[in-house]
Amino acid sequence: MHEIELKLQIPEQKRAAVVKAFETKTTQHIELHARYFDTEDSKLAAQHIAIRIRKEGQIWVQTLKGAGANPLQRYEHETNLGESSEVPDLDLTVYEQEPHALKLLKNALGDDFSSLQLKFETIVQRAYRIVQFNRSKIEICLDRGTVQNTQEQREIYEVEFELKQGEIQDLIQLTQQWVKKYHIWLDVRSKAERGNLLAQGTQVSPATLAAPVHYDKKASNETIAQHLIAAALRHVLPNFAAIADQVAESAHYYQAYLALRQLVSSLQLFQSVIPNQILEQVAQLQHLLQAAHAAYVATSLYPAILLQSELTQVAELTLQPTEQVFKQNHSTLLVLDLLAFSLNTTPSTASEISVKKQFKQYIAQFSADIDMFAQLKNTEKCQTLAHLQTWGDVLALGTRLTSKKQLALYVELQPELSESFDLWVAQQIAFQYLKAPEQQYFVLGWLSNQIPRQQAHLEISLKKLLKKIT
Repeated sequence: MHEIELKLQIPEQKRAAVVKAFETKTTQHIELHARYFDTEDSKLAAQHIAIRIRKEGQIWVQTLKGAGANPLQRYEHETNLGESSEVPDLDLTVYEQEPHALKLLKNALGDDFSSLQLKFETIVQRAYRIVQFNRSKIEICLDRGTVQNTQEQREIYEVEFELKQGEIQDLIQLTQQWVKKYHIWLDVRSKAERGNLLAQGTQVSPATLAAPVHYDKKASNETIAQHLIAAALRHVLPNFAAIADQVAESAHYYQAYLALRQLVSSLQLFQSVIPNQILEQVAQLQHLLQAAHAAYVATSLYPAILLQSELTQVAELTLQPTEQVFKQNHSTLLVLDLLAFSLNTTPSTASEISVKKQFKQYIAQFSADIDMFAQLKNTEKCQTLAHLQTWGDVLALGTRLTSKKQLALYVELQPELSESFDLWVAQQIAFQYLKAPEQQYFVLGWLSNQIPRQQAHLEISLKKLLKKIT
């Protein structure tokens, strides 16, 4: 079976209010004590698999979980182990007649199932109730407790919404109501992932990379848009969570930036089949995009530049404003709207014709931006570089419409375009992100020498590209 759920973190200032929301006659309480197993080198975790034995009241339940088809879905297989005063042993024989579960384990472990060992435990006090929302039954849980091993423990304090019966759209709508009221923010990291990080002595998982997008090129534009947005969400959400939780590394900002750029480009190219309530929020999406890129530049380029100075090898950075942007209500609500669209199974009556027209307009604008680039003021060049990357993404997304020649030309230009854009942004935000004045002025001095050379080379490359396109 598959579980469909949304997990959200609760700001400290809203915790008391959320606790109060569970003080109802229908709320039930249970202690959940779970023991998680993996190999010494975390082979299950590497495949996004978790296996646990959990005491639920008086009953022991063994559960295997694996990744699902979308960010809301997880494969789940449960086995009731009955009541016992002692902790039962892990029983892997229960999966011999479960083809999908067995496949997951064999992909991760091969034929050797004997290497599993206890890695960490979670002790959680759960308050939960089932509500009727529209035509669906949804379980809302408040989990408070710890994830721990013999050396350390970390806090768990989160709320979950699980669809027990009904429609995913209802699950998302109910969650959005709670987001508006309690300012909770979406977090796709499971308790198992948090435990694995604890076991490894780290704070954050490696940045999530983009995966190939597969879809039928003969499908409707709406279906293609859904596939592209779903893929971008799978890419961005784990990185999004790391940023919001203030544990992100430079790679998380960069991958979030790439995923958000794909989202913006997808919405612009397929705007004729995108709901208006999403299109009205494109400005917020672009705000997230800018924040992710600025943080990436600050955490990667500034330290690299400062290595050339005698000041310090570590840049003193201010990232708090960026992290807060990813926790805002607007950001969470927008992501939930995008999820709802990507999972919607009801065909719309939106126009299918204008996508081709939109694509041609973007290609024309792409050429126009290249043609006028050298004549722009410095303040305008940075924005145009951002546009060029967006138009380039449209080339990559519009696979049915893009010629191989067009795509190859953009792929050739992309590294130089990205480098130039990073330099321009770095110059604009130095005072915002660099704390120490001496570091600010060294970085700005280095950039003032570098940018003209980079710009001159880029202008030559753009002219060559324009000749090939036209």
